[in-house]
Formats: sequence, C-alpha cells, structure tokens
Amino acid sequence: MSGESDEHALLVAYLAEFVRREHGCEGNLALYFDDQMRGRQRPQRIGNHLPDLYAEDVPRTFVVIGEAKTHLDLTTPRSHRQLRTFVRHLSLYEAAFFYLAVPTLAKPAAMTLVRELGCLHQSVKMQILTTDIGY
Repeated sequence: MSGESDEHALLVAYLAEFVRREHGCEGNLALYFDDQMRGRQRPQRIGNHLPDLYAEDVPRTFVVIGEAKTHLDLTTPRSHRQLRTFVRHLSLYEAAFFYLAVPTLAKPAAMTLVRELGCLHQSVKMQILTTDIGY
C-alpha cells in the first residue's frame, strides 16, 4: 500500500474498521495490513500479490482478505488477476470472507467483478463496501 493515493488509504481504513466490527468482537483477531508506515507486520504474499488487509482469528476458524480499489484501479487487468488469486486462495478455507472497498460510484463495476468471482468460488462469502470518500 505504500505509495498509494490518499483515496486508497481512506478506503483501507474504512475496510479495516468494518472487519474489526464484523470479526473482532472476541478480541482474538490477528489483523495484517500492507502498510509499512504503521509499523505493523504485513500480510504474506498470495500468488505474488499482497492484500491490503488479511485477518484471521486465533485459533483460526475463519480467514478474511480485504482489498481497496479506486474506480480506475478496479478496471485494470492486474486488479482482476489479483482479486481472482485472492478469492481462489480463500476457497481453500471452510469459512472465508472477501471484502472489496470501493468508492460509491465504482459499485456497478465492482458488482460485475464480484459476480464473476462468485460464480467461480461460491464457498467464499463476498461483500462490496462502498463509501463516498473522494467524491
């Protein structure tokens, strides 16, 4: 995430707060960010891609991958490969969640992409998170 836009950083913060609220209520959530500035441990690469957010509870009963995409970034072939790789990885787990945080105006493009990914990996629970950041 280093070198990303302010819009992307705000989307990641929104995503992180959502994951904490949804999955961190027991206090045993291990949460990793692709953010060296915060001094946190970064997530492991998954197929040459580094997720913006990776989380699991301890002991592991579920896995979460979160990605933040600006409108322009959402449409690139690299982003499509990245998201396919993440969802494929999550399909290896019994309880897996994929969250995609995008600006509100990018929701139609995000819905199309998530629909395609969902057809390939129906076991992964996917959700689009939208925000008006940057608009």
